[in-house]
Amino acid sequence: MRTISSIFLTFIFLATILSTFAQQAGCTDPLATNFNAAAVENDGSCRYLPVFHNPPFAFELPAKVSETSGLVFYHNKLWTINDSGGDATLYAIDTATHEIVRRVNVSNAVNVDWEEITMDQNYLYIGDFGNNRGNRKDLAVYRIDLAHLAGSGDYTVEAEKIRFHYPEQIDFKGSNNHNFDCEAFVSYNDYLYLFTKNRGDQYTQLYRLPSAPGKHAASLIGSFNSVGLVTAAALNTERMEIVLLGYVQKVWTPFLWILFDFEGDDFFGGNKRRIDLANLSTTQTEGICLIDSMNYFISSESSPTFSSRVFRFNAAPWIDHLDTNSRLRPMKGALIRLDEAASDSSKLVLIISKARTGKSRVDISDATGKVVYSVPVIIEKDAFYLEVDTIRIPEGKFIVSLINNRRIVSQEFAK
Repeated sequence: MRTISSIFLTFIFLATILSTFAQQAGCTDPLATNFNAAAVENDGSCRYLPVFHNPPFAFELPAKVSETSGLVFYHNKLWTINDSGGDATLYAIDTATHEIVRRVNVSNAVNVDWEEITMDQNYLYIGDFGNNRGNRKDLAVYRIDLAHLAGSGDYTVEAEKIRFHYPEQIDFKGSNNHNFDCEAFVSYNDYLYLFTKNRGDQYTQLYRLPSAPGKHAASLIGSFNSVGLVTAAALNTERMEIVLLGYVQKVWTPFLWILFDFEGDDFFGGNKRRIDLANLSTTQTEGICLIDSMNYFISSESSPTFSSRVFRFNAAPWIDHLDTNSRLRPMKGALIRLDEAASDSSKLVLIISKARTGKSRVDISDATGKVVYSVPVIIEKDAFYLEVDTIRIPEGKFIVSLINNRRIVSQEFAK
């Protein structure tokens, strides 16, 4: 029979183990008010003090795009569209002269209520899913090969059509108080992710939709209290962050949400940082796009007071501090090992499996932690070979690491 003291010691031991595991999840952002230095896994609980910021003015848009709604930055041009009732046309803006330098007309489309554009490595997508009254049954996305945007001069193209519906919507009578409007989406890993503009509850719902042509049911995968109407989204695939743009209903105050440190497409599962643009000299903010790893363009429609215009936004003050290697956490399940038969003194052949897909980088560090070699890579499948040129690396002991979205997997090797 176990004694009371042994049972008590067992209880203390188990409590200690449970306490240790409990400390592994928490807020991992040092800028949050509830930062937990012991946490190694972000549980999405980070809370922040209010932030007020006014992005600097960049330039006014031509009058032809006074109802700008959606932005992408491609081939050093800013592309935009007009919303409901406008021409079925994409407009390319020269960011130096601020003039329209190209028009791409979509011959087989009608601009019922175009609200957003986004792109991936192969296609540009036009979201014809504006649904102010909640009574549309013809929601669609038009897909255009990016090759059609690369030339010069005006151009006409046919688009592929992606039709979809929301399975949760059963009432199409029409109302100003519903949750099935949408003005924001991004493309990621063969899917389109739609962020709804909920006039009913001021939340935004996240739907997933195949990016292939056809008829699809959008899948609801999450919701978030955005405390306002979301009107645009931009995905930073290099850093795996999403910026949502919107404005507070009826008072028109613009805001941003930065979503970061999430897993996969659980965009609402990581940190959510709000930035209010309380004194921005505009009204209806409708478009946002990524320029480089930290900088964005924001556009707003014209109003009786202001012309349509563009602002610049730099996200670094709120997310750049998380790039340090001290904040890297293990990439669960991933493996990195050496192919001893193929590796030699001038090259290192790595076998990488179960790693995160997308843009990554490979670092080689010496015994002091100094990075002696770094190369960007794109992970496209679960298991693959990667050859790294090591001819300029001296003899010694090193660590090779694969890094993606602040997650890391490493392996020691000697040369």
